[in-house]
Amino acid sequence: MKKFKFEIREIDAWMYDGEWNWNTSYHMGDMVTSAKNEKRAFTSWMKKHAGITFKMNRTLIEYDGDVYTIIDRKTKEPLFAAIPEY
Repeated sequence: MKKFKFEIREIDAWMYDGEWNWNTSYHMGDMVTSAKNEKRAFTSWMKKHAGITFKMNRTLIEYDGDVYTIIDRKTKEPLFAAIPEY
């Protein structure tokens, strides 16, 4: 099975002109997975390695074709990102 490597980052973002902009981000670790459901692998990694869990219906995981981003469902603020390493 092919394995994929992602850099996990915590995002510090601010609202400007009605859009969230990344101010800075902090490296949390690297995730290596061969899972078909990368969203589930991302949240499992967060729980196992950072002790972070999310309440039901409080967050969404967006995928823009390259990066997986965990966002707050209500405010749409980006919280964490899984960035693929090629």
